[in-house]
Amino acid sequence: MLKDTLLQQFSVCYDRDEWFVAVKNAVADITAEQAEWKPDASQHSIRELINHLSHDVNAFLQRFQGMDYRSTAANNDETFSAVGESWEADLDRFDKIMTRCGQILQDADESMLDQRMPPRNEHARIEIANMNAHNAYHGGQILLLRKLQGAWNPSQGVS
Repeated sequence: MLKDTLLQQFSVCYDRDEWFVAVKNAVADITAEQAEWKPDASQHSIRELINHLSHDVNAFLQRFQGMDYRSTAANNDETFSAVGESWEADLDRFDKIMTRCGQILQDADESMLDQRMPPRNEHARIEIANMNAHNAYHGGQILLLRKLQGAWNPSQGVS
């Protein structure tokens, strides 16, 4: 079933390592200092990437549930901003949004995958697949940042 495939893909991108390290595992045990680090000012930090993912997955959830979601961010760049008062608060927010997303997708009727979602009017199944790819993309950036910092143990995956 398509739903099972999308759920498996969601899990691989979020919390279950397969061919690459899942985002949740890529951020495990990161200190606040590591989360704020940037190789240069033009790059995003791990914290900024997590906040961007939280924003976008939350937006997907609202739209998937039929809510008229309007972002408070003026543009995409603003979705990378720090949200909580600390790295730990932002990471907790991310984990709660992702856990909620996984549960909502698990509980959703398969027919919901055929609904069209604003603003692009794409089928939900396409939006979910795109969200999963987006999560994997930024997870790869997070892993690269950890490697550049010397803060990644290759025994945790992806040498």
